[in-house]
Amino acid sequence: MFTPRLTKPEKGNPYYNTAAAGGCSTAIIGNPTDPGCNVLANCVGYAAGRFNEIIGKGKFLYFQYPPNAEDFYDTGIRQGLNVGLTPKLGAIIVWAKGKTAAPADGAGHVAVVEQINADGSIVTSESGYGCANPFWTSVRKKGTGNWSAGPEYRFLGFVYQPEEAGEPLLKKGDSGEAVRKMQELLCAHGYLRKNEIDGIFGTITLGALLAFQFENGLAVDGICGPATMAALKR
Repeated sequence: MFTPRLTKPEKGNPYYNTAAAGGCSTAIIGNPTDPGCNVLANCVGYAAGRFNEIIGKGKFLYFQYPPNAEDFYDTGIRQGLNVGLTPKLGAIIVWAKGKTAAPADGAGHVAVVEQINADGSIVTSESGYGCANPFWTSVRKKGTGNWSAGPEYRFLGFVYQPEEAGEPLLKKGDSGEAVRKMQELLCAHGYLRKNEIDGIFGTITLGALLAFQFENGLAVDGICGPATMAALKR
């Protein structure tokens, strides 16, 4: 069941702290640094952390190397996540800033959808670089299509949670029939031998998957998600 986050992450929450601070976040440090969650005061660090916190696997499965905010939309697509223009719980809402896709005229903004109200408005949780308050919530209305953002921002869309993509996430340490099917596909593409199909996602399977991802232009993260599975089935 989805539980909205309407208050600041608790001190020491691993999804909002880098490894150096005892967490699992791979985002950049916030500014100013928050004493309890060192990637807050940074919209990118917060959104990546919250997205993975909702998944709840104790590690960053998506947005492992968070891009500029306005690049979240394309990064989500490359990682096999579904995107769209309709809000869904747990989705990241993405805005670009300025007229170009480069950060020279602004790096955009990202927030996370925590509630969808009966009137069509949404409640988002967010953070921001250089902000005195490292966490806040906003009520945002679609309006003319920009979801209450300023005129310098352009709404790009929502990046949905992986459950919306319809494929399981498989990673090292997993086992079972889903892993066996993935291994059979890797074998069919020449990345595993038949005697290596055992239904256990171990080191050999990880190496085969990483090679397949690299040679097929996928995110090289060692996780078999929707995009990787789709490529394996081709």
